[in-house]
Amino acid sequence: MKSRVYIVLPAVVMMLVAASLGAGIMPLTQIDSKPDARIDIIPIDEEHSSAIPGSLKSLPLSFPPGSFLLVNRTGTPITAVDVRWNYTDDKGQLKQRGITCDAYAFAPLDPIVEAHDLSLITPYGCTRQSLFAHLGTGNFIGGSPLAATAGAPVSADLTATIHLYIDSAIFADGQICGPDKFQYFLQIQDRYLAVKNFVAEVEAGRNAGENLTTLLTRVRNDARSKADTGSSRASSRRAYYAGLLLRSPNAEGSLQQLKAQVPPPAFVHTGGQN
Repeated sequence: MKSRVYIVLPAVVMMLVAASLGAGIMPLTQIDSKPDARIDIIPIDEEHSSAIPGSLKSLPLSFPPGSFLLVNRTGTPITAVDVRWNYTDDKGQLKQRGITCDAYAFAPLDPIVEAHDLSLITPYGCTRQSLFAHLGTGNFIGGSPLAATAGAPVSADLTATIHLYIDSAIFADGQICGPDKFQYFLQIQDRYLAVKNFVAEVEAGRNAGENLTTLLTRVRNDARSKADTGSSRASSRRAYYAGLLLRSPNAEGSLQQLKAQVPPPAFVHTGGQN
């Protein structure tokens, strides 16, 4: 089972909402951006309880504040979504949290929301409906979306409204819905180009007879000595992938995973906020 997350902002249970939906203490969520009429957003709070499917509501789970369901009413899978939350923490401070669920970061491509389906999105991860029964079992690659695996958990004032902003939802055919102020699609393109160039560089070095470990060490050191330019993160990505293979117990398999990355589609904006 996979919880596909590209950005994830130790699991402290007391920081989660330790109550069922029926208890009525989930903070209310206000939707500040609905990307497209073909997409529905169902916050997991008392106000929207009747719209939450039984497959999720019947499970004895605690959800992080700001959790919601993203419903895809189209016949095309959603392959990336960029989300922001603005909320008041338990100390009265205004905070912002963000997550990007990105199918293009892995191979093979695994949609975030399948066609005519829905997925759970929390500040910690994204999970398709077919995996709801596994929530809370810990049987997720990268960790459960119900608990933080990196950084501090969301500690929200349960009496204050959480503001949910979906900047973009990207479909498998390249359609981008939403305000797209952060232009996440550019990161998808930049990362794919970096992976493609890195794989070509490694294969060229191996064809020249260079030892893989020596080659990767050389590439990483060279990349670390160079700064990124403009909006591109080519140098830091090059160093990251070289280090990834150096740390991998199966460098050859990891290289093949990178080589199998799916080229992103031609992206096109289909409109702004609804």
